Amino acid sequence: MVVKKLLEQFDEDVIRAFVQKNADYYLLKWKLMAENNSKTSWNWASFFFVGFWMGYRKMYLYYTIYYILSFLAGIFGSILLLMSMAFIGKSLNLSEDILAATFILFILILVIANFVIFGIFGNYIYAMYVYNKLNKFSLLAKDKENLKLLALSKGGTSWLGIFVVILIGFLLNLFIELTFFLVALIIKSVIPAQNNIWQ
Repeated sequence: MVVKKLLEQFDEDVIRAFVQKNADYYLLKWKLMAENNSKTSWNWASFFFVGFWMGYRKMYLYYTIYYILSFLAGIFGSILLLMSMAFIGKSLNLSEDILAATFILFILILVIANFVIFGIFGNYIYAMYVYNKLNKFSLLAKDKENLKLLALSKGGTSWLGIFVVILIGFLLNLFIELTFFLVALIIKSVIPAQNNIWQ
């Protein structure tokens, strides 16, 4: 388990040097998780702020992966829900208002589940990030003191990181929208004019 590896392989002062702000909080949580052999513990910051929390903690790659996976889960979940709603709606003769309300409820449940999952696994995800970073730094560092200095300079928090994840989200969203637009143009050019649904 990553939390145990983190606490066993790296001295507490090296971990503190990397985490910096709220190091006591994270070390306490990680020690409890290691004792209980658990990947779960509650983190209010990751629950309420998910992506902003990742940016603040400089977890940019993790945020990018999270954004893409959330987007894909939302798309596939929505497609499956719309298909099943269309089938059930016809079978039960449900109104469009009921179907729209069901879809909105589904999206709301997805959003809330996203927040809850990050509240539960936020400390573990951060431990994974810290462990991976310190592992990389240990390959570069000549000794423990050098590792601590590297952790101190590269770790910590960043208010600017929040704006970085906003920018990453914006660019990913732009890329996704352009991709859908290009796919729509390709489909439009492939469909013969007489069957063209775009006119």
